[in-house]
Amino acid sequence: METNRTTTFKALFIPILVEQLFILLLQNMDILMLSQYSDESVAAVGLANQLIIVATMVYGFINIGTTIQLTQLSGANNKEQSGKIICQSIYLNLLFTMILTIGMSFFSGNLLTLIQTPSGLMIESTTYLTIIAIGFFFQSIMGVFSSIFKSFSMVKIVMNVTVLTNIINIILNYLVLFTPFSLIGEGVFGVAIATNISRLIGAILMVAYFIFHKKGLVGVLNWKKIELGVMKKILVLGIPSAGEHVSYNLSQLVITGFIASLGAAAVTSKIYAQTTTSIVFTCSMAISQASQILIGKLIGGEEKDKAYYFSLLTLKNGIFLSTAFTVLIALLSFGIVPFFTSNEDIIKLTIQLVFLSVFWESARTANVILVSALNVAGDVKYPVLISVLVMWVFVIPLSFVIGVWLGYGLVGIWIVFILDEWLRAFLLYIRWKKGNWRKISVIDVKAYS
Repeated sequence: METNRTTTFKALFIPILVEQLFILLLQNMDILMLSQYSDESVAAVGLANQLIIVATMVYGFINIGTTIQLTQLSGANNKEQSGKIICQSIYLNLLFTMILTIGMSFFSGNLLTLIQTPSGLMIESTTYLTIIAIGFFFQSIMGVFSSIFKSFSMVKIVMNVTVLTNIINIILNYLVLFTPFSLIGEGVFGVAIATNISRLIGAILMVAYFIFHKKGLVGVLNWKKIELGVMKKILVLGIPSAGEHVSYNLSQLVITGFIASLGAAAVTSKIYAQTTTSIVFTCSMAISQASQILIGKLIGGEEKDKAYYFSLLTLKNGIFLSTAFTVLIALLSFGIVPFFTSNEDIIKLTIQLVFLSVFWESARTANVILVSALNVAGDVKYPVLISVLVMWVFVIPLSFVIGVWLGYGLVGIWIVFILDEWLRAFLLYIRWKKGNWRKISVIDVKAYS
């Protein structure tokens, strides 16, 4: 049985890893290609992306609430309740996406001012943020259907769409930045349009795939009925689950304001360092998502002891792999970072941050694996409680004191990040070991009546 589970994990992990790598590529392609265009444009897009990440996390809680239930229901082979969840999650996704699009489009300048965007970057940041916000609908559709397919272990579909979407985005970005053709615009404006076009195509493909596979997954869907009980269950599970992500990214938004006060070079160094090491976190996300699917199915099939031991094995292997991978990237950073910029001060600072990330990424891996396990088990409140307390009581004040007030700058803030990740990882590990999640019922039939 252990061999079968290992084989299943690999079958899930590899397509999810490819998908996550291409999602990473899509998120960073604008930065990678703009780095050959202008350091200032990179900083402008990076600041706008801080707001975009928070916005997408807000509607992402619907997808998390959907995934938790569908994963366990697929383990119990309950198609009727799965169909109800799918319909209502799509409605909720569209509603929240509409609200976010309107808010980010009309108040983009105000929001960028709140994170202390330098005046020289404001025009490009506002342009990028507004255009991407208009395309939230496409990103939302891709997200919700990706969650649905993953819950049923259909990860190759998601991988194929993500790969194609990224190829289209790369081609369009190249036409915008490095050729005389300006059909969809130039500079930051054209790059944002290219991103939206690629996501539109991805959304269309996701919907088409779902229509083709619908009968095998859930049978008949009732699109005409609004079921508040089902929506409530999605939100009850999803809001706390995504709350951990939202709290973290909101705190990062505040800290980005501190970093912006240190100057555009500090912002750019932060972006380049995180871009360089982002592949490690991507691998960690793939591990956590693959293990989450298996843990959810085991719990849904009433095999909680197997879920417990499998998660601990995944945690140990994940920490080892992420540490080894980050060390390798740190050693290669002397050749990687100069690809982004020729500014010696930025290169030196970025390499320092990459080496410090060896201690950061291993703890981040532990966090994403443990949070995913607790969430799919239904223990959704504890991770967000820990995140809020640690980030807002400890990390934000300490980042300001060490980084800005005492003058240790970005390196000091990075050390605070490391302490934060290890503290939260320790608390989440104790929670999983304690086993409160064993008493929680996620797929209670009464919740859907």
